[in-house]
Amino acid sequence: MQFWFLLTLESDIFGHFCNVSKKRGSFIFSQKVNVESKGDLKTEVLYSVSKDVKDVRDGEDVVASFCVEKPIACHSYMVGRHAHLLKGTYKGRDAVLKLSWTPVNRLPEGAAYAILNKRPVECIPEIFSKGLLISDLNGYRLEFVLMENCGQSMAEYLKGKTDYQKDELVPGFVKQLTLCLAQANDIGVLHRDISAGNVCVKKNGRVYVIDWGCAKVIGWGAAEDAAEDPDTIQLKHIDVAEQWGFNAKMVGQVEMAKDPFTGTPLFMAIPILSRNLIRGILDDLESVFYVVMDAVRPAYTERDDVQGFKFLDSPSLAIIRWGLIQKDAVLLGEFGVKHINPRLKELICAMRRFLFEPENKVMNHRLWSNNKFVRRANWDAAPEFMHLKAIELLKEDNGQLKRLAKDEVNAELLKKIRTL
Repeated sequence: MQFWFLLTLESDIFGHFCNVSKKRGSFIFSQKVNVESKGDLKTEVLYSVSKDVKDVRDGEDVVASFCVEKPIACHSYMVGRHAHLLKGTYKGRDAVLKLSWTPVNRLPEGAAYAILNKRPVECIPEIFSKGLLISDLNGYRLEFVLMENCGQSMAEYLKGKTDYQKDELVPGFVKQLTLCLAQANDIGVLHRDISAGNVCVKKNGRVYVIDWGCAKVIGWGAAEDAAEDPDTIQLKHIDVAEQWGFNAKMVGQVEMAKDPFTGTPLFMAIPILSRNLIRGILDDLESVFYVVMDAVRPAYTERDDVQGFKFLDSPSLAIIRWGLIQKDAVLLGEFGVKHINPRLKELICAMRRFLFEPENKVMNHRLWSNNKFVRRANWDAAPEFMHLKAIELLKEDNGQLKRLAKDEVNAELLKKIRTL
């Protein structure tokens, strides 16, 4: 905790990038040195040597610079992450550089993107470069991710739109979101922090899911899977763990233990607010449900004035929301969306049925009172809002853990995983 306190101090006290100058400068990315500080940007890297990273980068052989325009934000997370975001340009394109201190027993965000990029996953940022600056300093690593600028939050994007425009745009946004999460789930990654700030839209109308720093790889560290299939557990994506220099088994177990506590409380699913030990894709889709309602609320309503978004504490919010999802009319009224156009009301009501009426009957109190409750979905409602490909990918999954794909098991990696 003393080290964590130091990380949050300003740079003139601790002497590193915890507080970044607003003067223009640039970072240089090359093969030999992953990141160096250049120009007038006040950034002091404790050390940066290529031996800390085994080719963990996406850059080209030629030197290219990220020119800093201004700091965007600084965030400290309860899960032990401390991140700085800087806006700028990279090769003439709008870009964001994210510098993060993360515990060494957690999944690096760059590793999550490395896994997501193994297959086509819609709606994730293009990553220009990623890597480590410091592999282990008092139990923390310092990583960077350089990515495209993904625009503004969905709520901000919709602020200036007419009701007709929202009717036309939002259903498409929801389809893009569901496809992204379904494809990520299929490859074995669960986001776990879908919130208003992590769903963005660019001017061209393309949706992005950002901030995969709270993600987990499905299957790593799962004791029940290990007992059932000890030869293949953790084989999936073990190459990424080796490349980034972390212990897949340890990270997997830590991420599972953090399941009930990871995310933004105001957008957490009801079971997660109640510290449910079983977390899956349906919980992320419930978070999408809240993000959509927050984004389409009329401009004259404030989040704090809406019953569904009033936060007291996690258990209380879980019980309140369970009461609000019982009927469409109650839900629309208490989340401040009863005056939106009929098309969007129908979309929201379809999402409610999908999430909370698996057998055309609202889930009972076990949704929030039983921390091992396994939720199900109403697939009859899915076509009314979900991308058809997402339905195809998810329907065979029970909404919780995706089993390892047999065609991805690499026999050579089996020998390596046994040494972990």
